[in-house]
Amino acid sequence: MQAIILLFGLVVLVGVGVYQTIPPKPASLDTPESAFSSVRAMPHVRQIGSKPHPTGSHENAEVRQYLISQIKLLGITPEIQSAVVVNPKNKKAVQIHNIMVKLPGSNPGKALLLSAHYDSVATGPGAADDGASVAAILETLRALKLQPALQNDLICLFTDSEESGLLGAHAFVELHPWAKQIGMALNFEYRGNSGAFMMFETSDGNGKLIEGLAESVAFVMSNSLMYEVYKRLPNDTDFSVFKHAGIPGMNFAAIEGHKAYHTPLDRPEFLSQSTLQHEGAIMMALVKYFGNQPLGDLKAENRMYFDFPGLGIIHYPMSWTIPLCSLLASLFAALYVIHHKAKTIRIMQPLISAFSYLLLVFGLYWVNGGLWAAIRSFHPDYQAFAYDDNFASYCYLGGFLFLNSAIVCGFYLSATRWLKPAELILGAAAIWLLLACCTLNNGANFLFTWPLFAFLASFGLIRLSFFKAHPDFTALVLLIGSAPGLLIFTPLIKNLFVGLTPHYMAIVLIFLNLLLGLLVPVLAAITTNKKGFIPTCTLS
Repeated sequence: MQAIILLFGLVVLVGVGVYQTIPPKPASLDTPESAFSSVRAMPHVRQIGSKPHPTGSHENAEVRQYLISQIKLLGITPEIQSAVVVNPKNKKAVQIHNIMVKLPGSNPGKALLLSAHYDSVATGPGAADDGASVAAILETLRALKLQPALQNDLICLFTDSEESGLLGAHAFVELHPWAKQIGMALNFEYRGNSGAFMMFETSDGNGKLIEGLAESVAFVMSNSLMYEVYKRLPNDTDFSVFKHAGIPGMNFAAIEGHKAYHTPLDRPEFLSQSTLQHEGAIMMALVKYFGNQPLGDLKAENRMYFDFPGLGIIHYPMSWTIPLCSLLASLFAALYVIHHKAKTIRIMQPLISAFSYLLLVFGLYWVNGGLWAAIRSFHPDYQAFAYDDNFASYCYLGGFLFLNSAIVCGFYLSATRWLKPAELILGAAAIWLLLACCTLNNGANFLFTWPLFAFLASFGLIRLSFFKAHPDFTALVLLIGSAPGLLIFTPLIKNLFVGLTPHYMAIVLIFLNLLLGLLVPVLAAITTNKKGFIPTCTLS
């Protein structure tokens, strides 16, 4: 019975983590006129994304005229910035036409910028990338016109030639006087056509930005690791230009449905309306918040931040990582001493356990990489879509998750012949503590700090006399202690799989195998199906 309860608990926690990656449902037809509605935004998407419209094409001019006409229907006079910009990649001069809108504020200081590009690549219609974001801004403007004026000016920028080298953004920042009025930029992009929207990049000194994001937006996927990963990738958006110009802000995107990215599949009928609704909800919330906040000085200490199911964005100053790691080290040392005095561990064996588990994690990295290479060699047809988050890719991911979990469980059960379970548990915890210490002042620190803290607390809790008298509850306590790790790592693993693509399967699975180090006591209780297995092993 204990094994069934534990397995059910694991499934529920993993399910909650996966649910965290699903966008909300689209708005209904009776959504108030003053609110954002994906239903009302979709006609814009259908018009913009009906066919490819790269910079300089006749189709691009048609999209531009459509946007101008829709802005005028809102009772707003757009401004067109036409300029010749030299593409730094091929040194060719390109004629660009940016479209700009300004909604005057009631007490303007620095202005808030909403940005999206209206051009597409030649190989795709650009319904999602970035027609959906353009449509979301148009719908946001329509809704804002029915509400009280913001305090700050709101500038909406529809850039041209983003796909050709961010040329429209360069022209705006370098040549247009409105650029000097900008106090904050919010840029919206797509690298797919579905999934929950995420905030994946901020400017430096992001403390006030993250505070505003956490306070104003009910649900957005975001954590400080995303930017650590993103800045190591060879990718740029219009936000790169704004950030380089010293404009603080945040960058947003949806990344699922990668098969549509820059392909003929980037059509309106394949765009997820749930994703568009999520984008619009985020956009409206941020505009209403930062549109009424002073934007003259947004610099503040960088924040550690992550989204957590039911709690939204959890954030704290980056400087807190040092005392938090000191607290973790103290808790680990206390448990080490307590277990040593209780003779449930020997002096050196936890270190041997840590080294062994580290070898296992790196060994599995090479095994997973080799196995993935073998799969692709035996199935060359899969090469054509191996970089997508389709059903086949998720099936492969599921298979790898099961295989790695089985290997780690087998390692744990085999190692109990030579090492005591408490030594194995503290050995895995030692690796996590090392990772927490190595990521001080790094956006990845939260990954190791909070799951380890919860697990060590639960591991210490089962030493209480109550749990010695009621050993059946011990595994449940350890499951509860593992919950933060599962709820943080489950969406992380999925998003890394989508973002890095199955090509980097081995890297994604490193995070799984690290997590399994904290889960092995619970997994061992499930796989052995032996009543009292955990209490017997950990307390004697």
